[in-house]
Formats: sequence, C-alpha cells, structure tokens
Amino acid sequence: MITVNDITITEDQVLAQSRLHGQEPNPRLSAGQELVLRELIRQRAQDLGLEADCDASLLAAVLAHDVHTPQADEASCRRYFEQHPDEFREGDVVEAWHILFQVTSGLDVQKLRGRATSILADLHRQGLGEFAAFARRYSNCPTGAKGGGLGELRRGEMVPEFEKAVFALPEFSLGGELVETRFGFHIVRIGHKIEGRALAFEAVHDSLAAWLEESSYRRAVHQYLQQLVGGAHISGIPMQGADSPLVQ
Repeated sequence: MITVNDITITEDQVLAQSRLHGQEPNPRLSAGQELVLRELIRQRAQDLGLEADCDASLLAAVLAHDVHTPQADEASCRRYFEQHPDEFREGDVVEAWHILFQVTSGLDVQKLRGRATSILADLHRQGLGEFAAFARRYSNCPTGAKGGGLGELRRGEMVPEFEKAVFALPEFSLGGELVETRFGFHIVRIGHKIEGRALAFEAVHDSLAAWLEESSYRRAVHQYLQQLVGGAHISGIPMQGADSPLVQ
C-alpha cells in the first residue's frame, strides 16, 4: 500500500496503471510513481483552489500557476548554435549497420554490457568481413537477419546518442566502443558517408528558440515535481530518481 500525505493509493490502482507501463523495466514501480505524482498534483491544486474536469487539465493548471521559465533570447540561441554545429546541418548521410544487445526487464545490464564488449573485441580481431555473420548470430534487432544493415541514415532519423556516434566515425570503419541508447548496447559499422551543408543561424533561429524553451520548461517541471516529492510524506514506494511521466 502506498500513502501520499495520508491519502492511500491501493494495490488495485497500481496494477491497473501498470498495464500502461508495459514497456518499462519495472512496470509496477513506474505506475506507482506516476500515481504518486498525480496525487501530489491533486493535493497542490486543492491548496491553490484550482479545479478541472480531468487529471491532464488539473496538471496544466497547476503548472501554469507554479512553473515559469524565461523565453530563449537571441544570445542564448546563438550560443547554443555555435557550440553545437553538427546539429544544424542538412544533407549529411551515412550508411550504417549495427548489432543490438537489447536491454529488457529483469536483465542484468552489467552482464549484458560485458558480453557485448567481449563480442565487439572478438569482431575486431576477426575483421569487418565477419560483421554480417556476427549480426545474424548475436543481434536482438530484426535487422540482424540481413546482416545488421540499417541502410542510409540522415540526421534526425536516429536517437541522439546513436546519431552522434555514427556520424563521428570515419568511412568504412568499425566502432571501437559500444554505443549505448535506450534500446540497449550497439556495435556499429559505417560504410560510405556523404557530407551535407551547414545551415545558417537565421534559418534555424525560430525552431531553435522553441526547442530551447521547451527543454527549459521540461527541466523546470521535473525539478518542480521533485520538490513536491521532497516536501511530501510518502510511504510504500521509493521516489528517488523518479522521472516525470506526467509530462513525457
């Protein structure tokens, strides 16, 4: 049983919510943490005298009252633009293959990392010519059946960690380290690369400003929810390190 400032969240509620968290490593924990955050928002809304017809509207009303972030000015936009030039390009293309070691619920992540590292070292010893055979044997991705081929990839088509890694490698090379993403650990091979062009600051200013403001807001919301947790009496569930599923 979970309690939040003397309000009880039942096991039936947690189990029902768990069905919406089936992709999480620990569905019950994720569901319980979300229910705790929802209850904290309801309690805060009551303190503020706010009402709404659903949890989503109540959350929006509380955040509108309590969370405020500045607009991204031109100086901050330009600073980010100059510090991250690779993010503002178009036409870059890379041919890639990968071997995925998927992280799943209940799996020993460190053991999986060690196994993937050992296989990567073995592949380096045997050479690029064996990549397809390794992919067919070890990859947890459906692409493994065709040698791990991902085809030609462009910026914006991949998760950031994977994109950064593949564009950093030289042509026709095998990555020397594992690439870690939310899907698991990847061994990466690169084929040909096509260099695109850098975009002008003026062309990306509006979208960059919107992205910076959204990122700032999400960080502020996460901190705000953690403050609510820190100021509440919660029992029956660990909340340290809880994400903010309400605003994902």
